[in-house]
Amino acid sequence: MKVVAFIGSARKNGNTATVVKQILAGSQSKGATTEVFYLHDYNIKPCQGCRYCEERNRCKINDDDVPVLHQAIIASDAIILGTPTYYGDITGQFKQFVDRCYPFCQIVTDGKGKMEFYSILPKRKLGILVAISGSMGPEVLDSHIKVAGHCFNDINAEFWRQILVPYTTWTPVTAAHPVMATAFKTGEELVETIANKKDG
Repeated sequence: MKVVAFIGSARKNGNTATVVKQILAGSQSKGATTEVFYLHDYNIKPCQGCRYCEERNRCKINDDDVPVLHQAIIASDAIILGTPTYYGDITGQFKQFVDRCYPFCQIVTDGKGKMEFYSILPKRKLGILVAISGSMGPEVLDSHIKVAGHCFNDINAEFWRQILVPYTTWTPVTAAHPVMATAFKTGEELVETIANKKDG
């Protein structure tokens, strides 16, 4: 079983990464294999809006690191998306990553202007969002939830759980933060849920 995390923060020991790694630790305790991708380490060119992928289900851009990230998505059983809040929204690097997940989207239209969005990926996954806000309350995280929902749809992941952590400017995530217990238990339950689905 493979759990893969994509972190849209440059701080590898910051609040977002700390919560995500705690989820992964919980999953590892139940026997899962895990992998973390810090998006700032990868060359992710911005989507050009050319719609090439809508007809071919692959991106026209072929000279950056996105294929590595796409392969990790395909091979996974669960996906964790993690982003802090920059300027009241998700980070730029996180946005570029989710934009480039669009080739996984399958668009179905009825010819009368109605469109529905599915995924070309056959394997259903579970998805978790970790969203952090430094100086603002949970209301600022609405956009994070919306964007994660679109991404999970395109990669055929059920939006299984979200961990939202506001006000980290005053209460940074440390080993003693209450969210750490929640995150570890979430990782354990993630593996158990996937195992139960496979057994069923």
